[in-house]
Amino acid sequence: MSNLIIKRPENIFKLFSSLLNINGVGEKKLRLLEKKIGPYIINLLFYLPIKSINRFKNTSLKNINHGEIITCEVEVIEINMQPYKFRNKNNISRIITFGLDEEKSIRLDIIYFGKNTQYLKNIYKVGNKIIISGKFESFNGLGQIVHPDYVLTDNQRSQIPKIEPVYPLFLGVNQKFIYKIINQSIKRIPNIPEWLSNKVVEKYKFSNWQDSITKLHNPENIADAELNSIYRRRLAFDELVANQISMLLIKNKISKINRNLPSKNNSQIIEKFYKILPFKLTKNQIEVVNEIKKDIHDEKTMVRMLQGDVGSGKTIVALISMLHAISDGSQSVLLVPTEILALQHYNTVKNLLTPINIEVVLLLGESRSIHSKKERMEIINNIAEGNVKVIIGTHALISKKVTYKNLSLAVIDEQHRFGVKQRYEITQKSTNVNILVMTATPIPRSLALTAYGDMDISIINEKPRGRQPIKTYVLPQSKINEVLLSMERAIKNGALIYWVCPLIEESENIDLIAVNERFDFLVNYFPNIDISLVHGKQNQIEREEAIDNFKIGKSKILVATTVIEVGVDIPDATIMVIECAERFGLSQIHQLRGRVGRSNKESSCILLYKSQLNPIAHSRLKILKETDDGFKISENDLILRGPGEVLGSKQSGNIDFKFIDLHLHSDLIPVARDEAVNLLNNDNDHEKINTLLSIFENNEAIKLLKGG
Repeated sequence: MSNLIIKRPENIFKLFSSLLNINGVGEKKLRLLEKKIGPYIINLLFYLPIKSINRFKNTSLKNINHGEIITCEVEVIEINMQPYKFRNKNNISRIITFGLDEEKSIRLDIIYFGKNTQYLKNIYKVGNKIIISGKFESFNGLGQIVHPDYVLTDNQRSQIPKIEPVYPLFLGVNQKFIYKIINQSIKRIPNIPEWLSNKVVEKYKFSNWQDSITKLHNPENIADAELNSIYRRRLAFDELVANQISMLLIKNKISKINRNLPSKNNSQIIEKFYKILPFKLTKNQIEVVNEIKKDIHDEKTMVRMLQGDVGSGKTIVALISMLHAISDGSQSVLLVPTEILALQHYNTVKNLLTPINIEVVLLLGESRSIHSKKERMEIINNIAEGNVKVIIGTHALISKKVTYKNLSLAVIDEQHRFGVKQRYEITQKSTNVNILVMTATPIPRSLALTAYGDMDISIINEKPRGRQPIKTYVLPQSKINEVLLSMERAIKNGALIYWVCPLIEESENIDLIAVNERFDFLVNYFPNIDISLVHGKQNQIEREEAIDNFKIGKSKILVATTVIEVGVDIPDATIMVIECAERFGLSQIHQLRGRVGRSNKESSCILLYKSQLNPIAHSRLKILKETDDGFKISENDLILRGPGEVLGSKQSGNIDFKFIDLHLHSDLIPVARDEAVNLLNNDNDHEKINTLLSIFENNEAIKLLKGG
């Protein structure tokens, strides 16, 4: 493993040649393809069909139903063409045909809207017999095909694929064009040596990589192109192996250097902290603390993920871990994605550590800093000199301006907001950096192994003592008056209420309730109640003031966007209202719901949906009503929305699987990990690894490896 060099082998150079080498692709088409698919032949090969259709399932006009695909032979009887007018798409041309042989009495009309008449005259002539293929429609008692997919002579019949893949389209391309250029790309696939072991190939009866790619684009039957077909599973397995190799290499890169362990450890810091802690740790928390403690004091660098459901007490575990790190005189940092979350953690940690005389500093980006330039520079200098041991902040902690004297632990909160790159950058701040990442999004095992396979995993699934379950209600928007009356009664009894909306301001394109609009409505409805507003477009001071007013009970309602999804911890808040709940992911609603129920008081969450729910949307919200188990919810979210949504990384691109469906292919993950380990441990397999990793080169981990 140590001598592995990632490079692109010569035998796959063809796969990375320009699409300009494909017939029919000029500069204009290339620009379209580059934007949507990619610039290389391999990008086309990885552009998978969304379904496939059997063009020859229906070949008779006798028993065809509306909406079905038909391929049949007919004779042109009459041609009615309207003169083509430029930019006028309303002109209709009709070609009247009848079936052959026993179907001579059955009429089939071929309809074109806005089609150049000269083009039609070239392919349709009265008396000609043609093969026609397309979607059959019944209109005013007559059968018709509008803009057929194929119009061919009998000797051209072979040009129609029996099982035809259907690709996602975009402006400037059609199915025929995509199908044509992909099949040209398939012909350029080189002979690639097998990288999988015979044991795996035989176990799953896998075809080789080339044949599997070919069969997905040219299926012999409908089942060949399905998500769980043997060919898709083969390619998914390859991608899983590449993913696991990348994760293992990253882990090795971070942990391969032996750490310089301190000669002594000041355990008094830990003892003092436990004495002032106002509650007892759960059994689960103690177990996880011991796991992390062992890693921190080990010679090998720790790379560990701490998973926990909302309200499970991850923060206190992370803090104790930081204290174990600083007990030898070194530094620890807590890296968070937002200023709100940074401030929340800073205030919490400062209140806990001040009684034992440990200084805590906060560092934000220059544009967001609550400190003056002079104060900020003083903090940075103190960090560099090692005068402060506990540092909390945003991305500013990994900026070039910030250096550390002896950083030994980096805790990364809300890991899904960061990528491999940030994780790697923090390790470059010192030679002894242990990594502990935290996520409040319970991650299914399949997703954890693929997205975070470079880490060991600790799980907190035990709620702190005294926590009450959150009652969840699913109501239509039309019930809002009843909700408001309930809120009024709750406020009189001392309740604090979150009201969450998806948007900051009204959108013409998306029919959602804007947070500003809802804020104005609630202010008018509750004229004698103070209401706060929080959203991402406010400045730091405005957000802090709004949250502080809510925290102390001056404001009874906090109207907010999902900016409060993490980091806002207000035990007295007992009611959460979420508008347009059907538009949110399950995991995100679960996160939001976790802002209440953080004390021994009875709490509730009201999910309002705006329109009539379809069965899928209804089943999604039903899951939230029936369980508060974050792992079950996350598993369902993975099935319904995909890994990028579960991790919150869809837009950042952290998850970009080409063949893997983590729900359908989860059984392959452990085997793929074993295969990855075996490949890495065999020096003779390095060329195979180079080939495999190069084929899936979009992996961010590979880029890091190339960059050293």
